[in-house]
Amino acid sequence: MVSAHYSSILARSQTALDDLANDVERLTTFTVAHTDIADIDLLDKLVAGKTEASMFRLARVEYQHALYSASIAQYRQAHISLRLFFELSLCSVLFSAHEIDMRLWLQDKKDSIWGVTICPDNGVFSKHFVGAFFEGLKEYCDQYQTLATKLYRECSEFVHGNRNSYEGLDTQITYNAKILEAWLDRADTARRIVKFAFLCRYINDATDEVRDEIEALAIEEFGDFVPIQAIFEKEPQ
Repeated sequence: MVSAHYSSILARSQTALDDLANDVERLTTFTVAHTDIADIDLLDKLVAGKTEASMFRLARVEYQHALYSASIAQYRQAHISLRLFFELSLCSVLFSAHEIDMRLWLQDKKDSIWGVTICPDNGVFSKHFVGAFFEGLKEYCDQYQTLATKLYRECSEFVHGNRNSYEGLDTQITYNAKILEAWLDRADTARRIVKFAFLCRYINDATDEVRDEIEALAIEEFGDFVPIQAIFEKEPQ
């Protein structure tokens, strides 16, 4: 019966989740990826009430889909959703400076295009874009441009079915610690890149209240960046 077929798939998914639960080292890293949703939710405060908030909300849903897929050994789907989270998040930052594009996207009259989002001349990590919103972070543009390009290419191998994306995967749903570890590393990189992009774009214009809420995230991730330190320096009593 059809239902029995899918029940067996669910059973294999449960076995994969159980195997993850028994792998203490990877479970610890997976837990970090899960709990970091709280930081992603904090970024939402930077765009509250803005037109681009709708796109970022969808990006956050994709990150949750990615986590779920990774937990049950659906590693290709985990990479697909991770790429969507990454792409939509950065596109929302780009469109924030071009509201007409954001509104057209919401009306399904414009696509998000990775090449435009990451364009070295005008994209989210270009010195032109970052310098307009946070001059002090321009020196880090090349670093994050490189990271973003590499991550997108790696996730795209799973989207397009490149030969390398089949290594370690078979026709069964099976826990694979090596593939999960690689996905977790990419997820960590994706979150860091998105956080950097949001701080570049929004932190200088944030209210004192929002800055206070974002401070722990910003210092934990980018506390070694002098311009970030300066943003959160407290006036002496």
